[in-house]
Amino acid sequence: MTASEFVTAIKAITPNECAFSMMPEGFAQIYLEELFIGNNKAHTIIKQNDAVIDLVCNYDVSKLTIMIFRFNKSDELKETERFIFFGWREAFPLAILKETGEVVEMDWADDERIMSYIAKDQQTFLDLLFALEENSLSGIISKKNKWDIEHLISVAGGVKYKENVMELFIAYKKGE
Repeated sequence: MTASEFVTAIKAITPNECAFSMMPEGFAQIYLEELFIGNNKAHTIIKQNDAVIDLVCNYDVSKLTIMIFRFNKSDELKETERFIFFGWREAFPLAILKETGEVVEMDWADDERIMSYIAKDQQTFLDLLFALEENSLSGIISKKNKWDIEHLISVAGGVKYKENVMELFIAYKKGE
């Protein structure tokens, strides 16, 4: 999924406040605020395969939170010899491993140590975030997941990313 496809897809599945009528007061506003994606005034041309970098540079995703994932502002991108840091998974930095293009979770205390592999590339990471958000909304509104664990593992890129996806799925199920 490209950055623009991701933005369009997230906006398309974002419900209005009345969809949350069974939730506690204030829940809808908080949830919907975390799905906010704005347009940046300036547009930077980014290579098509760099979907996450395109998203961070060309859209305001500073409020966007999907499950436990969030993004940096464009001026907060950090590049090292091996990685491009672009966001967070809770307290752990998210990065693109330049050598393979994979999205990885880094150790917060050691920016050279990979904690887990999240997705096979940037486009797949956006696919995974979208699928996770679909699951979240489906669980909130209809009390039923849209996707099963096997589908989410496939979206992430296969068995190499299974541990991370299972951890996300289990954490989500506990929060229901």
